[in-house]
Amino acid sequence: MQLGGPVAVLQDLIVYQLAEELRTAINFLTDQPSARRELRLRDQIRAAAGSIAANIAEGYGRQRHSDFARFVEYATGSLRETETWLRDGASRGLWSADDLAACLKLCRRLTPALQNLRRYLKSTKTPT
Repeated sequence: MQLGGPVAVLQDLIVYQLAEELRTAINFLTDQPSARRELRLRDQIRAAAGSIAANIAEGYGRQRHSDFARFVEYATGSLRETETWLRDGASRGLWSADDLAACLKLCRRLTPALQNLRRYLKSTKTPT
């Protein structure tokens, strides 16, 4: 697979790196004492954030641009869900404005990265 140059492994994709960075930030947020007691929210936001990277990885593993693009769409849906849970947690006062801002900034960076990857995958054929 060639995405703007040779991509040897999944971890070389910036979009995957951003997804992993967001997942790590979400895990940090939900490990805070204020959020630990909110079990449902913690589980939901961790699952949504983890699903972003997981869907990118699954799509990458399919080795066909059309399949990969579909999984990028799923990752985008999980990103929107993650943002919703972030705002829900903020409305409950579970994390600081700075922590929320850092996570939302990652979400804003991931949005065009996912859109651009999807657009590329849909506009090119899988190399043979």
